[in-house]
Amino acid sequence: MSVPSSRRNGTKALTRSRQTARFRWVETAAPNAENGTKFRPKRVSNEERRPREHLSRDEVLVLCKAAKKNRNGARDAAAIWVAFNHGLRISELCDLRWSDIQWQERRILVRRLKGSQTGEHPLTEQDKRFLGPLHAPGLRPSDRVFGMEPAAFRRMLYRLKLPPELAALKVHPHMLRHACGFDLVGRADLQARAAFLGHKRLENTVRYSKLDPGQFEGLRS
Repeated sequence: MSVPSSRRNGTKALTRSRQTARFRWVETAAPNAENGTKFRPKRVSNEERRPREHLSRDEVLVLCKAAKKNRNGARDAAAIWVAFNHGLRISELCDLRWSDIQWQERRILVRRLKGSQTGEHPLTEQDKRFLGPLHAPGLRPSDRVFGMEPAAFRRMLYRLKLPPELAALKVHPHMLRHACGFDLVGRADLQARAAFLGHKRLENTVRYSKLDPGQFEGLRS
């Protein structure tokens, strides 16, 4: 066997004969805390992450005020308010169309998802004040009102500059629906509240009553 010349390819001449390859068994330590192996972290529940899963009406208004400082402030504040005032899931909010809003009849069609019941809600004066600046000429009925995806709405909420006590709640979109359910307690009976939120099972609505301390008024002297 000839040895390649170092002059032709610039490599050093081979001075050792080729050695036969050998297999080498390597023992891998079992994963544990002692050898530093990282385990998959346990998923933290929402109850463990934050003290409560709902907001008050006043806290929602604080979110709206903070959102107005964004580049798309009018849109962001309106989205927060409508999600709260009509108890919308994030997917229902982002799929809201201008054809769903009937200005003259003062009605808004809420198209529920996840098996909930679709229905019409009153379009309140506060709704009209928030939505009015977005209702520009040239919009088609099929256009989405807020023009953003759920992920964008979620990021917008996360980035709001809020007071420390509110920021500690780590606000997420579904808290706005919970806020609506909590705010309805005392305003209507159980059947009406369930219909407003699109609940088919009353037990899903009853849980908001458990959060209301006013239900115990007069039980003790």
